[in-house]
Amino acid sequence: MADSEETGSQQDSTADSAGNNESRRGFVSILAAGIGALLGLFPVATGVFTFLNPLLGKRKGGDKSIRVATLDSIPATGVPVRVPIVADLVDAWNREPNQPVGAIYLRRASDGSGVDKVVALNAICPHAGCSVGFDENRDVFQCPCHTSSFQLDGEIIHPSPSPRGMDPLTVDEDKLKATGEVWVEFVNYYPGKAERTAKE
Repeated sequence: MADSEETGSQQDSTADSAGNNESRRGFVSILAAGIGALLGLFPVATGVFTFLNPLLGKRKGGDKSIRVATLDSIPATGVPVRVPIVADLVDAWNREPNQPVGAIYLRRASDGSGVDKVVALNAICPHAGCSVGFDENRDVFQCPCHTSSFQLDGEIIHPSPSPRGMDPLTVDEDKLKATGEVWVEFVNYYPGKAERTAKE
């Protein structure tokens, strides 16, 4: 009788052990599957992030100035000189180096102390976006599209269809004094508006 109880208890112990082993195997299998799924998500997430990053990323700040000329290349007489603006075009995934993006007028002007400074004006007419020319005979900027005229400092000569004067651009005075190079923060503005609104 004792033998049969002992045998029964061994069978119960073996059954419990087998059940525990199956339970452990099931847990290990679930754990392995979970870890495998998690590890499999990393490459997918990295790929999605890499693909979307140019679209979601913000533009980097910092110096937006472009080197456009040297002081020596601008006439000391105060006559404006037209300079093309060449820059790298960058969209979400593409970069096109050295593309024409506009034009500006540069003019030397004295600040009253005998030191030359450079005045920069966008060459686009603020009325309808045509390209402004310079009339040396009249000493004025003239738009060929709708007869808008502007003084040497870019102010409107009335009457004029243009809602504002020519758009001034910032010249880096520190670089000009230190190196004699003209660096300009080039900005295009929307035409047809009285207030200046920069294009993105």
